[in-house]
Amino acid sequence: MLLKAVFLLFLTHLPGQIGCWLRYQFYKRRFKSCGKNVMICVGVLIEGTKYISIGDNVWIDKYCIILTGPVNLENSVVKKRENRKYSHLSGELVIGSGVHIGAFNIIQAHGGVKIGNNVTTSAGVKIYSLSNYPHDEANPAKITYANCMVMKSDKVSYIVSPIVIEDGVWIALDSLVLGGTIGKNSFIASQSLVLHDIPENSYVAGSPAKKIRNRFERVI
Repeated sequence: MLLKAVFLLFLTHLPGQIGCWLRYQFYKRRFKSCGKNVMICVGVLIEGTKYISIGDNVWIDKYCIILTGPVNLENSVVKKRENRKYSHLSGELVIGSGVHIGAFNIIQAHGGVKIGNNVTTSAGVKIYSLSNYPHDEANPAKITYANCMVMKSDKVSYIVSPIVIEDGVWIALDSLVLGGTIGKNSFIASQSLVLHDIPENSYVAGSPAKKIRNRFERVI
C-alpha cells in the first residue's frame, strides 16, 4: 500500500509531456473505458477510476479533483432529484469527446454526471451531483448536519441530483453546477449558480442562473 501511494504521488505530480503520457497509460487501463489522445495534466486527483468513461481528445487540466462511485447513505436523510436525461448508474462519470475540463475544476459524480461532446469548463468550475441539504423536508423540526464525522446517532442530510451537460456547452470561470440538465450549445456566464434545467442554446447568468438571451442566433 505504501509503495502504491508513493507511486501515485510521483505520477500525479510528474510535470511535462512525459507526465501526461505516463498518466494516460496508467489510467486508460483503469477507467471503465478510455478513448485516444486523453491528456491528464499535473496535479489531477482521481478517485473511483472504474466508474469513469472518457471519449477521444479529452484534456483534463491542471489540479482538477474528480470523485466518482456510489456512496453509502445509510442512516442519512436523502432528497433525490430525478433527471430523465441521465441514464447511467449512480456514481458514474461519463465524458464525451472533444472536452476540455479547465484547471482547478471539481467534478463530484457520486450522484452521476454525464458530459457531452465538445464541452468546455473554464478554470474553477465546480460540479456536484451529491451535496448536503440544509434540512429534512419530511420533518423540518429535525436537526440535521452537513458533516459525515458526526455521531452515528445524528442525521446528515444529502441531496442527490444527477447532472447532464449536453454537447457544445461552455461553463465559464468559477461557476457552480448543482443539478439539472444544461441544454445543448448553452453558455453559463462566470460565477453563475446552476440549480435547474437550462434550455438549449441559452446564454445564462446569475445566482441562480437565468436565461438572458439565445447564445447563437440563426442567420438567414
